[in-house]
Amino acid sequence: MKTLSKEELISRLEAINRSNAIIYFDLNGIILGVNSIFLETMGYKEGDHEKIIGKHHSIFVSTDYANSKEYEKFWKKLRDGQFYEGEFERVKLDGELIYLQATYNPILNENGEVTKIMKIANDVSTTVIAKNEIGAVSKSNAVIYFDCDGYILGANSLFLKTMGFDERDENKIIGKHHSIFVSFEYSKSEEYKEFWKKLSSGKFFEGEYERRKMNGDTIYLKATYNPILSNDGVCRKVMKIANDITETITSKNKINELSKNLQVELDNSNKLRVALEIEKNNVLEDLEATIKKSQNELIGTIVKTALGVIVSVGFITTVMYSFAILSNKDTQIIGSTWSNMFSVLLTNAFSIVGTIMGIKYATQEKKEDKI
Repeated sequence: MKTLSKEELISRLEAINRSNAIIYFDLNGIILGVNSIFLETMGYKEGDHEKIIGKHHSIFVSTDYANSKEYEKFWKKLRDGQFYEGEFERVKLDGELIYLQATYNPILNENGEVTKIMKIANDVSTTVIAKNEIGAVSKSNAVIYFDCDGYILGANSLFLKTMGFDERDENKIIGKHHSIFVSFEYSKSEEYKEFWKKLSSGKFFEGEYERRKMNGDTIYLKATYNPILSNDGVCRKVMKIANDITETITSKNKINELSKNLQVELDNSNKLRVALEIEKNNVLEDLEATIKKSQNELIGTIVKTALGVIVSVGFITTVMYSFAILSNKDTQIIGSTWSNMFSVLLTNAFSIVGTIMGIKYATQEKKEDKI
């Protein structure tokens, strides 16, 4: 390897110093020097060198970690000449966490002895936090990645399980198109083509989507399609985050159907009430014809009407019980509703009897008085 001149080494070090956060420690972790980028990165002012020189590296870590055996071993290995590289969680001046992509470089003298430690770092907090957030999302959500044309790049185990695949079947879907999850008709539609065209242009989508599982069963997903863009705004990939809401959608559809049926029966019940009222009025208007009816005929008419009321109310009650069970409502409400409906409808029915019989007996008494 070519030996660099002193001037070349200094030139390279200055280049590193201009674009990176740099700090120096002695072998015990005491701060020897620091550049302005490091100060700014850690929340200090540009001229605050003297505020940290002479202090220990532990001012940049949590108290628990500073007192741990792991931290002690970290510095022992550095003193022994071991090189460290990675992402490190550190603490800024104001106590806020920061993540640094850094190297701890033991500096050796001509005899191969470690004389100091140079740390070169860059703030990668945004990237690390985003990565951690995505990791947290992946633990509780179905996640899948596509390229900007809709071809599958990868999926987590929860997504595979949700869509009916084995949790280890990721390689079976990588390279296939998103269209394997939709109906054939939809995959050939202009709407579907426009969907992917908008995603590739950076448009975000959120909503409830009907999709197809591996075995062809319909599944409903509440999902977001998130285009991931480069710094220049170009689509690099699309991340989909989803949750299975099939049970919710199915229950809602059943409740909607029962609600329609219930409304029909309530309308029929109202028609029955109106019909009873009309019947009552007709009877009063045609009093002579009504009086001529025998008591048995009247009772027969009322019994048929009452039975019709009971059957109608019974059917409505059954529908309402089903509605209550599906929507987790208190079924006692149904008992109260049934009682009220039955009372109103049956009262209307038997009020006809009272009216007719009262008129009939009053008429008979008048005839007897004349005799």
